[in-house]
Amino acid sequence: MIGFHPDESIVAVFLSSGRIRLMARMNLPPESASDELAERIDGLARQHEAHALALVAYSAASLPANRLLTRLMERLDKHKLTDVLYVGHGRWWSLICGDEWCPLIGTPFDPGSHRVSAEAVFAGLGARASRQELEASISGPSQADLPRLEALAEVLRTELDQLEASTAAVRLLASTVREARSEAGVLDERSCLLLALLVTDIRLRDLAWALISPADAEDHIRLWGSVVALVPPRLAAAPLCLLGMAAWLSGAGALLNCCCERLAQVAPQYSLGTLLVAISDRALPPSLWHQIGGEIQSSVRGELGLLAG
Repeated sequence: MIGFHPDESIVAVFLSSGRIRLMARMNLPPESASDELAERIDGLARQHEAHALALVAYSAASLPANRLLTRLMERLDKHKLTDVLYVGHGRWWSLICGDEWCPLIGTPFDPGSHRVSAEAVFAGLGARASRQELEASISGPSQADLPRLEALAEVLRTELDQLEASTAAVRLLASTVREARSEAGVLDERSCLLLALLVTDIRLRDLAWALISPADAEDHIRLWGSVVALVPPRLAAAPLCLLGMAAWLSGAGALLNCCCERLAQVAPQYSLGTLLVAISDRALPPSLWHQIGGEIQSSVRGELGLLAG
């Protein structure tokens, strides 16, 4: 559910009426930072009106992880803790169940063969092997490919400069996005660079943003993920933001966070990136977009429809 198999991590699961409201993964901190971590978890629980919590620490070092979990249990005792687990070396231990249910040697598990893993894959919830693998998926092209991609981008920029009217750029953006979502293999290097160049215009970027909704966010993750993988860093800011917005609307929080981290490297002052960071830091739910942005999105989509014909 967080998009990758965690290690050296603390995962908090926030529950309400038996359903998951939020999952938050953080790097496993030292025990000295347990109070600060407890405050963050408590704040998220109150923000999302969680009725219960589950805590899971993943680490190769059992003693520090267990001490951290014990400290968190003390600080979060006002919340109902459905379970508190330490996971390491292919086994898990619960800190709150009796020995008759949880053996001292732990309970072995294999994520690759478990029924829940198969059900998750069937439901479209694929998991990467690690967060590093997820980060690599949005790290952009290799240094060896950059000169060729930069040269192609300049050729395409010259072609775009020859468009006779701004409406032509809107129509080109709309048709390219539509074809990229509907036709397998359409996102070649030229298409990816073309999209990246078009959305350097903030108006066109916002029009592309308006095309993303929760119902089709997965399509846009594939689309803008392909663009991010192929464009040079100087063109990556807008595609990263569009990928991050699609990730937010689909509930892919880990991908959203990775987009924020790369934006901090390639365009730390980019305004839409600042909004993404705020969404990530505050763990805002995707439903909030309907409350604060639905009317704006409908208006921009209407404008796009008129301009694109």
